[in-house]
Amino acid sequence: MTKTVIVGGGISGLATAFHLQECGPRDYTLIESAPRWGGKITSVHEDGFTVEGGPDSFITQKTAAIELCKRLGLEDQLVGSNSGKGATVYIWSGGRLHPMPEGMMLMAPTMVLPFLRTRLISWPGKLRMGMEIFVPRARSDEDESLAGFVRRRLGAEALNKLAGPLMGGIYAADPERLSLKSTFPIFLEMEKKYGSLLRGMMKSVRTRAAHGAKRPPMFMTLRGGLQQLSDALVARLPQGSLRAGCSALAVHRHAGRYRIDLDDGSSLLAEDVVFATPSFVTADLVGQLDPVLAERLRAIRYVSTATVSLGFLRSEVAHPLQGAGFIVPPSEGRRITACSWSSAKFQHRAPEDCVLLRVFIGGALAEELAEQDEAALVHLAREELQAILGIAATPVLAKAYRWPKANPQYDLGHEERVAEIERSLSNLPGLHLAGAAYHGPGIPDCIQSGRKAAQAIAARQARGESAGRSEPSSVCIES
Repeated sequence: MTKTVIVGGGISGLATAFHLQECGPRDYTLIESAPRWGGKITSVHEDGFTVEGGPDSFITQKTAAIELCKRLGLEDQLVGSNSGKGATVYIWSGGRLHPMPEGMMLMAPTMVLPFLRTRLISWPGKLRMGMEIFVPRARSDEDESLAGFVRRRLGAEALNKLAGPLMGGIYAADPERLSLKSTFPIFLEMEKKYGSLLRGMMKSVRTRAAHGAKRPPMFMTLRGGLQQLSDALVARLPQGSLRAGCSALAVHRHAGRYRIDLDDGSSLLAEDVVFATPSFVTADLVGQLDPVLAERLRAIRYVSTATVSLGFLRSEVAHPLQGAGFIVPPSEGRRITACSWSSAKFQHRAPEDCVLLRVFIGGALAEELAEQDEAALVHLAREELQAILGIAATPVLAKAYRWPKANPQYDLGHEERVAEIERSLSNLPGLHLAGAAYHGPGIPDCIQSGRKAAQAIAARQARGESAGRSEPSSVCIES
């Protein structure tokens, strides 16, 4: 008998365990099917390079990741992304790289002259974007796709060259299907409040300037790679509560509690179960408990992506690589979606005489490319970098990471879909969800979801204890 079982040892499950522990002495077991902890967070150190296989940083606007790093004693390891020209993002369009105009906030300009000077957007496209202040507000609160919203307010060119590859790329999504309400609600709020994105963004810039607000780096990472975070979490958890290389097969009701059947033939009994797994995995586990809940969980789509990291001698790369990297609109017909200049974006990512680049492949519009084997992915990435950046050199380091069906899609209606899942869950007291599929896919979102699950469990168990429920014994695995 254990009070809590947490299924899934990625960042969401690890954060759940850590925050549950912080709520007071807690009896729990954390299980993970893979032999290692951390999920998509994986950092490799080789020949002076620091390579990230999954996410390489987290957004600072959401504070949960920074707060957790501080609680784990990692504050002195935090590294911000480079600012100024070092943060410039480029767009591949018409056979060349165009710097993002200064003052652009994702998809709309806040500074006139840099926007007028850019060759990225045609003059008809600039005129259409400038006319945004005259576009009326939406007449209903119905969910709208990113593509529909941007096309309505800023025009097709802004969608194809800016918003689609930038904002859709964050979610590896198809802009025509991506729910704006569930991903970038701030733009809907600006439209409602100011009647215009341009007015809203310029107001935001003026307010920040008037208060002298200094913007922190948009992204942060850890000096030794993001795996420092998951490793630090594992080190803070009781080793007797951790079971890697162990898969859950199903969850059943048993004597007023839940029985979790494991792949080694044993079972765990628990009062609370946290599913920090992809929603389709959770669906398989709860299928016998609630088929309707399982069906709703499976309604959340996932797509495949891949990353390829390539290290080159600096002397063999003619391009200056001054900036954070570039994105590639789907309309350009290339086989990659973006390239991050890792050694320019963050310090301590490559030896002084080398550069490190990270190529992104796949997503909702090109899944099949991400599902190739590692050798094919490296070959593809090298061909694309030669065509775009002119890099013909043989890399001194090459590593590919495939993430099959690992990116949840926040399709139109996502908010209501998640609400239905949570309504179904309310009929199963003691079951909790955490992870990237529900209220945000970023690292801070996943950490926050784990914290919320831990708080809900602590509150529920406190109510049970105050009602005089007998105290369970320590962990015992049934065969």
